[in-house]
Amino acid sequence: MRNILLILLSVIVTLVCVKNSQTINIDLFVESKVALWKLLLTFFAMGVLFAFLLKSGKKAKQQEKTVVFDQSEDDNQGPKSTLSDEDRDFLS
Repeated sequence: MRNILLILLSVIVTLVCVKNSQTINIDLFVESKVALWKLLLTFFAMGVLFAFLLKSGKKAKQQEKTVVFDQSEDDNQGPKSTLSDEDRDFLS
C-alpha cells in the first residue's frame, strides 16, 4: 500500500511540475527569474525533509521512553521466567 501511495504521489508531483513550466520573477533578497516548476519542487522537497525530521524526532522520544520502561522492569524482582536455557537460545 505504501509503494502505491509513493508512486501516486510522484506522478502527481511530476504532473504539477510539467504543467507549471513558466518563468516567474522572485524579488526576495535579489531579483531573479526562476522556473516555477523548480520552485514548486524545492518547496515540496523541503516539506518532505521537514516531515522526515519531525518523524525521526518522535521516534527518538519513543525509544527513550522504552529504555526507561525496560529499566524499571529490571528493578522488579518478580518471579523469573520458567524457560529453559535451550528455549532461550532458540528464541534469541
